[in-house]
Amino acid sequence: MELKAGLSALVTGGASGIGKALSLALAAKGIFVTVVDFSEEKGKEVASLVQKENAKFHSNLGFPSVVFVKCDVSNTGDITAAFEKHLATFGGLDICINNAGIGTFIPFDKDQTDGTHTWRKTINVNLVAVIDCTRLAIKTMEALKKPGVIINMGSSSGLYPFYTDPIYSGSKGGVVQFTRSLVPYKLRGIRINVLCPEFVETEMGSKVGSKFISLMDGYVSMEMVVKGAFELITDESKAGSCLWITNRRGMEYWPTPAEEAKYLVRRSSLRKRAVVEAPFNFQLPESFEKLVVHTLSHNFRNATSMVRAPLRLPIEPHSVLVKIIYAGVNASDVNYSSGRYFSGKTKDIESRLPFDCGFEAGQMESGKVVLVTAAAGGTGQFAVQLAKLAGNTVVATCGGAEKAKHLKELGVDRVIDYKAEDVKTVLRKEYPKGVDIIYESVGGDMFDLCLNALAVYGRLIVIGMISQAGFFLVQYSHLWQEHLDKLVYLFSKGKLKVNVLLIFAQPFHSPK
Repeated sequence: MELKAGLSALVTGGASGIGKALSLALAAKGIFVTVVDFSEEKGKEVASLVQKENAKFHSNLGFPSVVFVKCDVSNTGDITAAFEKHLATFGGLDICINNAGIGTFIPFDKDQTDGTHTWRKTINVNLVAVIDCTRLAIKTMEALKKPGVIINMGSSSGLYPFYTDPIYSGSKGGVVQFTRSLVPYKLRGIRINVLCPEFVETEMGSKVGSKFISLMDGYVSMEMVVKGAFELITDESKAGSCLWITNRRGMEYWPTPAEEAKYLVRRSSLRKRAVVEAPFNFQLPESFEKLVVHTLSHNFRNATSMVRAPLRLPIEPHSVLVKIIYAGVNASDVNYSSGRYFSGKTKDIESRLPFDCGFEAGQMESGKVVLVTAAAGGTGQFAVQLAKLAGNTVVATCGGAEKAKHLKELGVDRVIDYKAEDVKTVLRKEYPKGVDIIYESVGGDMFDLCLNALAVYGRLIVIGMISQAGFFLVQYSHLWQEHLDKLVYLFSKGKLKVNVLLIFAQPFHSPK
């Protein structure tokens, strides 16, 4: 879902902490917001701030761009009324963020009450209310027959034990597994994900001991939490996904594919039986969608559009029909859409319009086999370290014993010195299933070798210059400092090594 002006969102616990930050971040995109919170004073204050942000996008609406509803989310009547108020004001619901949460500061075994206002309240607010709000959001979205996104606020304490507050940890663990079980709703146009940040400097987070926070590498920034939430909203592939955010590892989806493989049941016997009972009958489509550049611009979104074109059939002998499911944009494509790769005057270049454009995709996950060629220098030395930090098995090629030693010191799992070993033989023997992601910057025969070494659904990223998804330094210079800060942070924590490897050539003697 694209975050754009005119959408509407409902945020519980929106008067403070993460909820406040998300409400303001949504408003900064021109999105109408219903702030739901038990604190009337803080809620109205946030609503006023949201109104100011929205005023930059909207004028003379005829209805308020923000609504505050005082509400106890654990009271079904209260929260139902909040959803009804939102719908009556904005006529729809695009985004629902179930963020309201509380902690338990009296050990449950020391509690002299029945827990109604202590540990039971925590479970009701953190888990039962999230289930209730998710139910109401689904009903609202389905009634309007419009796609929507729901984000439930979990916690890192829902992924591993939080010994000082087991009730809180248990409630958040429930939120995580509840949300992960809602993947099928994607088929109905509703994506439901869970966000699990580590400690954030909120009113609740500030009560955690400073020594413990230091052990966790400090508080997770609010900007990082907002970035994670926006990723779950905008990435159409995410449904039932759990995004774990820490300072130590950054943003990481949990569980990793390797962990998932431990419990996922492969119904191979059923598949085999189905193959026998029903013959393979794949129907080729008559048309397909493709991206076309229709105007020259560095703004890729404005320069391109999705069009449907007829599929040229029959397929010629010795040809393969490839379906591209995911595509990204790299620096070269931005230049391509602006016409910089064509010679001639502007009118000559414009005469080529419209023309097709093709892309690379390489979003890195955990539990993959990543190959980096020419890994000892340039961007390769950073690629191997970042791939390792993301939880991958890293293979690297280089030429020479000194470079190989350097890569081993960087934590590479398997270094292939092409002066001592045959790269093709090593990959075939040690990685028979292929390589998932290849960061290739050599070209020529190495490119051909890498192409043949790809695993099923593997991705080959060709490095010709700075290559990032949607990133070209000149047009995105405002992101430079953010990414540089991340690299500096990793370096300051000793997680990223920066070395200069000097390779001296033999002296050159001219003929006498």
